[in-house]
Order: sequence, then structure tokens, then C-alpha cells
Amino acid sequence: MATKLSSPPNQKFECRDCPARCCRLPWNIRFSSDEATRYLAEPWVRERAGDEGALVISRGVLPMREKDHRLQCIFLDDDMLCSMQKRFGHEYIPKSCQAFPFGFVRDEKDVVVAQLSQLCPSIRDNYGKPVDRQLKAKLQQRGDTERMSKALATLSGVILPQPQYLRAVKHWEDQLATDASPASTLARLYDWTAAFERALPQGGGRAADASVDAALAHASAEAPAPLEPRKKPSFYARVLFGYLLGNLCYPSRVREAHRVEKASWTELQALRSFGNKVAWMLGRGTVDLLFIPRPFKLQRVRTVDRFLAGDEGTVVKDYLRVVLQRRHIFSAPRHLLAAVLDLSLATVVISRFARCRAAADGRVKVSLEDVREGISVAELTLLSHAALSEQGKLMKNLRWLLLTKRESFRALLATEA
Repeated sequence: MATKLSSPPNQKFECRDCPARCCRLPWNIRFSSDEATRYLAEPWVRERAGDEGALVISRGVLPMREKDHRLQCIFLDDDMLCSMQKRFGHEYIPKSCQAFPFGFVRDEKDVVVAQLSQLCPSIRDNYGKPVDRQLKAKLQQRGDTERMSKALATLSGVILPQPQYLRAVKHWEDQLATDASPASTLARLYDWTAAFERALPQGGGRAADASVDAALAHASAEAPAPLEPRKKPSFYARVLFGYLLGNLCYPSRVREAHRVEKASWTELQALRSFGNKVAWMLGRGTVDLLFIPRPFKLQRVRTVDRFLAGDEGTVVKDYLRVVLQRRHIFSAPRHLLAAVLDLSLATVVISRFARCRAAADGRVKVSLEDVREGISVAELTLLSHAALSEQGKLMKNLRWLLLTKRESFRALLATEA
């Protein structure tokens, strides 16, 4: 029986009109041990990579070097094309590079759903050739698919099999389709999900269908609490910005283990990186943030209007619904409420980045392009390319605190509401 493939209707993709964004990011481009062996056996690859780069390749990661305050793959030429592909062909480059921006997850109906990263401008802005004609080839290049978790747990330890937790997810999707701001919607969904979990029989074990029916009805009967905007970012919002956006500032973004040709002023870079995080915590100072063409003062961000309750907020809600529909957010065992948290973290980061981009340009209102670039950042740092297993202890602790402290969670959302 042929594999059934799915992608958003009318979606397009073509690798063009982009300055090699996927080759110039602060991330690990991983490949298999077989690919590493093949590359190290090729004299041209070893010569191009050098001894330091060959050591990185042996760890299953493409080496990067700094250029123009960005990291870029050492195989990227000045014409923004891959030297490895030009020399040996598309089939030679790592499978992750061949398949980008495509990933694949098998959903609850065993349909292979394409994970189309909006970090890629072609996917984000929807230009190129129809995606549905490319799915089979991209799946073959990718070589594997992820699967949704068969069950998720509540914070109290009740196990929800896939059909049951997807009933809650359906409610989330429906709420995100309303006219409300994404920040206020997510605040309601946190309360609704928490009420649903509390209404289930406690004590662990699998929930019965009848108890899930009753818990869903109980949660929907509770009156939602309004979300009041905050004038200043909450403490946990500042920590989030310092960790995620601070790490995308220069020189923090070039201080990666897979970087070769280390700078001679490494200690000064470390000090400046620490300064980036302090600046974000204080909301003061000048930073050089990825995808923003010029350094800007963080103080200017407060002069930019919040937008989540307006038309641009609808773009954010549409994106959050796509995140739920592509199912990647459920591809690892985790708590049910953690999915609401990740959608909320993404919303806050999208909003703050969009306002930063407007501030850097001297504007007081964000544009659609600002929001789209914010979505790219959310894809990179939270919802598509960032692996939870690779996040530091601080981020893991922050997630847990926000999961278990309702007022702190609401204050985070209120920061950008």
C-alpha cells in the first residue's frame, strides 16, 4: 500500500531567491556516521575542511566558520552556492541538506505530514513550484519520519492515549480560529487545559473515555479570566528573551562548538555574550540581532505598538494552528500542557522579535514582514529545529516553572498582550 502524503493546500517551494539562509545559521547541521565516513574518505573534503573541520565532521556535524558576523557552512562559496553540491551533485550532500526545509511526521491516521519549515523564505512567503509534486522525492531524501506520541501525560500523571489528547487539541485549534488575540486565547487555553486535567480522576494510570468526556465538559463550563496587558516584561519574559534572543545576538550566535577558525579574542566574545543577556534582562543597551540588518537600542522596543490584538495577530494565530496541524509538537513524550506552553513561548518571541525589527527601523508599528521574520525565529529556536534534549538547564527549568505557576505563565503572555 502506497504511503499517503499530506501538505498544506496550494503550498509552494523552490530553492531560490534566498542568500543561503539555511547554510548560515547558528545551528548544528547533522548527518549520519555513514555520511561522515564517506566525507572523510574524500581528499577534497578533507582539504576544504582542514584538520579542525575534519574533527567536527567526525562528530557528525558540518563545520561552520564566521563571516560577516554570521556562521556559515565551510562548504558555502562566495556565490552563496554549495561547493560540495557543485562538485559532486545534489545526492552527495547530507540528507538533512537535501531535504531541507522538509521534515515528516506520521499523524494519527498514519498519513505522512510534511513539516515545512517557515525558517525557509520560500515556504514562509509561498513562492516556487507546488509542494505536493515534490513530497515523494523529499521523503526519500529525508529517509525517515517521526511519529506522534501514542500518549501524553497530565501534570498529575494521568495518561491520555492519542485519541483522547487529540480531543483537547481539537478544542485548541477551534479556539485559535476565533477573532480573539493569540495571547488572550492561549491564556484561556492554559486555564481550560488545567481545568480539564484537574477534573480527571487523579492517581495516575490511563484515563477512561467516560472520565475524559466529563472532564472536557467541566473545563468548557468554567468562565475564562481576562488577560490584562503588562506595561513592563515579566521576570520570566526577560529570562526568555535573554536566553533565546540573546543567543541570536552577536557574538553569542557565533560561539558554537562546531565553529572552526576560533577567534583570538574568545574571552572577550564570552564577556560580550554575557553582556547581551544582561542587556535583554534589563531591556537596555545596543544589540546586533540575527535577521535584523543593523544594531539597535533595546529601549526603542517599548515605543513600538503591540499588535497581537490586531490584524497582524491573526497571522500569528494562523501559524499556531499550522503548528498543531503538522503534529511535530506531539512527536516526543511530554505533558499535554507543555504544548500550550510552547505555543505561548513562540507567540511571545514572535511578538518581541517583530517589535525589535520595527524599532531597529525607527518605526512604531510592525509590518507583516516583521511578523513573518518573527515566525522564522520561533521556528529556529522553539518549534521546528530546536531539540528539547539540547536545551540548557535554564530553559528546562523555565519551562517547568511556567507550566506549574499559572500567574507567571499569564504574566509572560501579558508582556506582549
